[in-house]
Amino acid sequence: MYLSRWNKETTPSRKELRAALAQQGYQLSEWTDMPGTVYPVHQNAEFQVRWVIRGKLRIGLPERGEEIVLEAGDRLEIEPNEVYWADVEDGEPVMYLIGVKNGKK
Repeated sequence: MYLSRWNKETTPSRKELRAALAQQGYQLSEWTDMPGTVYPVHQNAEFQVRWVIRGKLRIGLPERGEEIVLEAGDRLEIEPNEVYWADVEDGEPVMYLIGVKNGKK
């Protein structure tokens, strides 16, 4: 798992993030989750990226005992079969991109 924090002064552009993932060969989907949304512990067979456009997404890594809060512009790369959960506990919806690749990044 690899975390990249947004370090620019401007907020990320949805178009810019989509273009970057597409250029890197990811199949894209866009998600909006409302506060209270919970994704229980699970894993995916393929390499995936979560890239937050706006709002906050909390990711838990039970095998590491860690939690990460992703905010606008933050990108999390999730290895195949990495065990994690996710939720939206903030008071606003979160919008994010999911990039999927079969095989390695």
